Amino acid sequence: MNEIEPTASLFDFNLLAGEYDKWYETAEGRQYDILEKRALGRLIGKVEDGVNLLEVGIGTGWWSLFFSELGYHVTGVDVSPDMVDVARLKNIPNAQFEIADGHKLPFADQSFSVSAAVTLIEFTREPKMVVREMVRCTKPGGGLFLGLLNGEAPINKKRKEKGRNVFAFARFLTVQDIHTLLDPYGKPTIKQCAFPASIKMPPLIAGMADDFQAWLKMTSGAFIVVRVDL
Repeated sequence: MNEIEPTASLFDFNLLAGEYDKWYETAEGRQYDILEKRALGRLIGKVEDGVNLLEVGIGTGWWSLFFSELGYHVTGVDVSPDMVDVARLKNIPNAQFEIADGHKLPFADQSFSVSAAVTLIEFTREPKMVVREMVRCTKPGGGLFLGLLNGEAPINKKRKEKGRNVFAFARFLTVQDIHTLLDPYGKPTIKQCAFPASIKMPPLIAGMADDFQAWLKMTSGAFIVVRVDL
């Protein structure tokens, strides 16, 4: 087994490997999941079958399954051996996982057509280094997709204030932070979703409510999806 420096992440996610997916089984977790995947899926658009995607920070493979179902061939990495073990047990089609640090990815330049990371950047020691590595591993003309917890959202501020939980270790990004991080690589398309009012609505209505609040340029969406065409 590869040994990863414990300082690679701001939090030791080995501690959550056995419990991580349980949140998605709650009504609130299901609602967030629907809205987040809806937003990122629309930003990605149509996927040609077999396109190879590098996913950094796979956790338990929750989003790896989403990318696989879109048609990608997924190569996923995470610094947490326990998280990788859980992901492998899911036997996700067209997906393979290994232990690796996003700050120093074990892949050659331009190895992938697309790179993605969901709720990873917030927990990395050096976000600029991780993004640089992802871009290095992505072919020119490819894409970079991120899912981020919004630093301006009331729910994330409350999560941070509670302390003694995984969110206490995170560095949530604002829209301006995202521009600072990604503008060197191309103009990012940034969309917010999972607004407070939408979480309380039935899924079909919630999606339309999310669209309307995003159109109003509200800044309280819990989740931000980002696309950069490289």
